[in-house]
Amino acid sequence: MIKPIKIIQYIKPFTMAMLVTGICCLVGYQSTYAVSSVDLKGLTISPLRTELEISPGTSLDGALTVTNSTDKPMMVNLTAEEFSVIDQQYDYAFTAESNTAKWVNFNPAQADLAVGETKKVQYSVGVPLSAEPGGRYISLFASNDISMQTDSIARQRVASLLYITVSGDVTRAGHLISFSSPWAIGGDSNWSTALQNTGTTHYRSRYSVKVMNILGSGVVATNQGSALILPGTVRLVSDKLPSPQIPGIYKAVYFIGLGDTPAISETRYFIYMPPLAILLSIVIVTILIYRIVKRHQRRKNKKT
Repeated sequence: MIKPIKIIQYIKPFTMAMLVTGICCLVGYQSTYAVSSVDLKGLTISPLRTELEISPGTSLDGALTVTNSTDKPMMVNLTAEEFSVIDQQYDYAFTAESNTAKWVNFNPAQADLAVGETKKVQYSVGVPLSAEPGGRYISLFASNDISMQTDSIARQRVASLLYITVSGDVTRAGHLISFSSPWAIGGDSNWSTALQNTGTTHYRSRYSVKVMNILGSGVVATNQGSALILPGTVRLVSDKLPSPQIPGIYKAVYFIGLGDTPAISETRYFIYMPPLAILLSIVIVTILIYRIVKRHQRRKNKKT
């Protein structure tokens, strides 16, 4: 028979581990609540992104919605800058002095916003007749003018991005550079891929993942999304690999769109073992080892 002190020795580490886990979960919950309860105020703009196709020598009209969510009136200035990306994470770079940025005209270029007021600002995008077909990318900025304010108000600058395709003989040539999917997960995890565009305008890569049971054809979890890939760039795209409900070995089937290039399908297998299942496995293995050791000791005692 196992002595009580030994039972306590086995239970105590497990109890401490559960206590630490509970404290971590509580702290995580409180932190999440604190972040989500922050009341964000300031200057806002919508839409955040617009895709346009315009023929050379023509123009299109659009509208921005700007809102003053502060407790002070403000004057908003509207400007346009050309933008590009500088790495696979798509960090933006802006160029104010650009001929492409001059395609945009605001009417008006300023707006007075009272406290809590929302206004629509009209703009037009005129493409010169000499413009070559392809992608052009312009950021429409709204910024509050703090020069006339008597109290301290932080300067804000918010953007709405225009993804413009100048009509003509354009290409959207996508290529898959790399692909990575985890082979073992304990919960929701991420997969990633690097996508290249060697075409002349952007394309939207629409992707999806289906998690399937290898013992049958049933789909147990799905996820989908999309990403814009600018011409002449490589973008690192990452999204969630949804977790199944039951531990086991599963198959993940990915479909990744590549613009004018046919979509690519990738299949990966992975092991799903949540923390509770891992803990249960450790307990079972520990019990088996303990029983084997005790049986060996009893046989040894009998021989002596």
